[in-house]
Amino acid sequence: MEKEKEKDQDYPFPGNWSRLHKMIQEADASGERQRIEPILWDWYQAIPGDPFIFMEIFQCAMEKPDDPETLEKLQELVAIQMAEAEEPASGGLQIAQYYIMRDQPFEAAHWINQYLEWQDKKDTVNTQAHQVLQVLKMTEFPAAIAKLKRTLTRGSTGEQIEALQHVHFNIDSVLDNVLHELLVSKRPKLVKLIVLEKAFAELAVIKWSDGDSTNEMSQMEATSHIETWEKTVLSLQKSVEGDEIGTQLLMNYMYTHYPYVPAEKADVEQALVQAKQAILHDEAVDGLAAAILEADLRFTQALLD
Repeated sequence: MEKEKEKDQDYPFPGNWSRLHKMIQEADASGERQRIEPILWDWYQAIPGDPFIFMEIFQCAMEKPDDPETLEKLQELVAIQMAEAEEPASGGLQIAQYYIMRDQPFEAAHWINQYLEWQDKKDTVNTQAHQVLQVLKMTEFPAAIAKLKRTLTRGSTGEQIEALQHVHFNIDSVLDNVLHELLVSKRPKLVKLIVLEKAFAELAVIKWSDGDSTNEMSQMEATSHIETWEKTVLSLQKSVEGDEIGTQLLMNYMYTHYPYVPAEKADVEQALVQAKQAILHDEAVDGLAAAILEADLRFTQALLD
């Protein structure tokens, strides 16, 4: 009863947890789960990220897996849960199921892994999750990895970036090798960026190349650099707010050097003005302004490849 009282306090709208639970049980018993879905969504909007309501809505949606609206509903539901939940990994199996429906086996495996890590901390066991992961790796990974390799070899920059949106480290040794090779290759930074960002989040030690230089740092070091980089970019963005050219020059320059801050904020601000003037008036510049223009050119050329 104490737990019920705690739950009642956690669920203040539009009644309490006991009523909600009873409503769901009655809907299940009468085969009318679809009827309560709008009510569950009302609750979820009031307490977004709630794990219980997330799973109940997910179950409602999965009663019509072939309905064209189902994927749209699940996309919204999963996006909210990933952004708002205290522990998104607790719904990792449902999130993985969504990604399987979207033909994204790497994302699905990543979220099963997240769920298994969460499960270990909670001292609970779900052998089904291990089985689903093994089946997924055996049936879907060989073709998905082969497709990724083809895209990285023959695809346009846009196609490569799109394919890399959904990769993750630590879910498969073959995939890990592909991603590590990419990070130390001579490929444009534009292509490496998304993998580099995931490496910083998912690896203890990260190694990558930028031009002729090779970099290596721990996740802790990376976190510190990224925080400084993000604060600097946020501050610099204010100086180019509403300025499309200035914003493009700034972001292409800063991403070229990510996760490092390449120069003092005041110097970058001044150089951005000079670089923009050089573009508008077809003038020659040197120093930091020239470096900004060079970074912009490299990013633009990579996009056109």
